[in-house]
Amino acid sequence: MVSKSQQALDALVCGYGRSNRNAKVLVMLKAYFDDSCGDEGSRILLLAGCVHRYSVWADFSIGWEAALAASPSIRYFHMREARNLTGEFLRWKGRDRDAKIRMLADVVRSYEPWVVFAWISRAEHDAVLKPVAPHVLRQAYFLLFYAVIVKLAHWHHAMGVTLPVDFVFDEQGATGNQAAMWYRYIKNLEKPEIAALFGSSPTFQDDKVVLPLQAADMVAWHLRRRKDRPDEDYLNWATAPLSKLLFGEINLPKNALVNTANEMLKVPGLSLVQGKPDKEFKKALQEILRKI
Repeated sequence: MVSKSQQALDALVCGYGRSNRNAKVLVMLKAYFDDSCGDEGSRILLLAGCVHRYSVWADFSIGWEAALAASPSIRYFHMREARNLTGEFLRWKGRDRDAKIRMLADVVRSYEPWVVFAWISRAEHDAVLKPVAPHVLRQAYFLLFYAVIVKLAHWHHAMGVTLPVDFVFDEQGATGNQAAMWYRYIKNLEKPEIAALFGSSPTFQDDKVVLPLQAADMVAWHLRRRKDRPDEDYLNWATAPLSKLLFGEINLPKNALVNTANEMLKVPGLSLVQGKPDKEFKKALQEILRKI
């Protein structure tokens, strides 16, 4: 009998010939990203993703689903619900919640994805860059979105990785749509050897359905919490098993935001695009970016 993981892999590569199909199953890379926001201190926004081969993600999803179903069971995992004891964790006791989190964190650790994350102070962003940036680029999420994509391509090139990564992000509504709209333009700014490591256009999917996004949600919370509360012993947290993963970090500090703002101010006609664009402007911009 064909396993569920093998069926999933067959669906991914069914359009290839046998030799290419067998090779691609082993090496195709996919990354799942989610964000975590803090409301204390500098109000950190952190975007974290887990990267691995398609074949590993297929097996991971089966292991994660089994952990969700283990008693007491939940249908999906979201860290905000777990922390607040709402949603799937409504009427749970704190110790049972922590045990469930640790069980799921152990699943993530056991598959050893490599983690890339970028973070920014929303307080600094809103004070320095937001008043200057064009309206369509005003969200801090946009900077992190492209930071992880571009930096991962540079890291992989330095490591000798020759295959692109396909990116899946948690649903972000209009913000995600605007970020994805610039993908081809950002890719064309890079040298050919770096651009070759950009995968297909990023997609945004439902984290209640796509299981690796739930793992990314947990990883993002763990890393953001460590930034917010550096004096706490994170090895005592229920998410402690995640600390054993391999991490690559990107920070967008205040001086970088100041430099970006200064460069933007040099662009002629900047004031024309700082207001909220109408439908005709959005349509025209999409058409321009599509042709790049």
